[in-house]
Amino acid sequence: MIKDKPKIFDGITIFLMIVLIGLIVLIGVINYRKETNIQVGFNFISAEGEKKQLNQIVKDDFIMLNFSGPIKTETVFKNIIFEPKIEFDHQIKNNHQLEITLKENPVPDFNYKFKIDGFKSKWGLSNESVETSFSTYSLPKIREFDLTKNQKILKVDKILKLELEEPLNEQYFIKIKTEPEFEFQTSEIDNSIEIKPIRNLAFDTEYKMTMEVGSKNHLNFKRKIGEFLFKTERPPTVVYGWDENGEPTKSEFRTELLEPAIQVGRYIDINLSDQNLYIFENGKEIGAYKVSTGIKGMETPIGEFKVMAKAGRPWSAQYGLFMPWFIQFTNQGHGIHELPEWPGGYKEGANHLGIAVSHGCVRLGVGPAKKVYDFVETGTSIVIHY
Repeated sequence: MIKDKPKIFDGITIFLMIVLIGLIVLIGVINYRKETNIQVGFNFISAEGEKKQLNQIVKDDFIMLNFSGPIKTETVFKNIIFEPKIEFDHQIKNNHQLEITLKENPVPDFNYKFKIDGFKSKWGLSNESVETSFSTYSLPKIREFDLTKNQKILKVDKILKLELEEPLNEQYFIKIKTEPEFEFQTSEIDNSIEIKPIRNLAFDTEYKMTMEVGSKNHLNFKRKIGEFLFKTERPPTVVYGWDENGEPTKSEFRTELLEPAIQVGRYIDINLSDQNLYIFENGKEIGAYKVSTGIKGMETPIGEFKVMAKAGRPWSAQYGLFMPWFIQFTNQGHGIHELPEWPGGYKEGANHLGIAVSHGCVRLGVGPAKKVYDFVETGTSIVIHY
């Protein structure tokens, strides 16, 4: 008797159906997991198309959202959250890519959260929330500043150098305040800023300097990044003369510094108004000494002259006096010299330094005259002015 073969085929069919159903279920599970576990990549791009760091975000930059699977784009757009709020625009690139453009500048020195509060796949399956964060350019930080180097006593014409950790970017500026106020100008080179007083500061005065960072995009934004205290030097002195130990016999404070008329080389500067003589080398003051210049009717000539000759102790037949450390600067015989000396050794006019009492020459006290004599040579410039 022949067996029933169709029963064998029915068993194979059932097995294949079970396998097929299993595959369908497996594929369904895989697809379900893919559809409910879509990954999101965040890239921050500049308006020029360059990739940006998360701490460099500004207006018109955009966030490129890259999804690992197709999505319903409208479910993303309605669930976008910025904390705190910020104006933005969006654009569909394809069902895997979306573009979010910032329409206003983020607040400086602030951390923003960008969140998609859930979204759906192309087939309508829900995905969990995803988020990232970003901020604006970091605030400028001071790497080094002259006032942090224990330089608490400064010259009144000191140029201060401020060095930042990075160059000041286009988002920020540094505002400098001083108490008491003084005018200054700044120059920016790479990551350095020079602060130069327009006029010399007051002598022997305490100052406070505060530095704030401001934003070019948020006018009310400011952050203090440093506060410094310093004091200016005591006024320099003008010396009348020295004793045998080299100590000043008399000196007085000056009210201001003299701007050199010649920046290169050595020269003598004589101010007839305050009866002071200054010696300069390459724009730097070397000394300041009290003098006596010509009386009315026999004034010391003004202008620019050159040292014509030098003599250690010439005799003046006209006045019957020695003129120690004589420096001639005109053809008429005008010169710079120590107080005239009588043959017996008495010095003429020691009490008159600072008063115009000479016959046209420039008198110096004992000590400064030798200093000035040794300082110059034939051809050295002499500038005389009021």
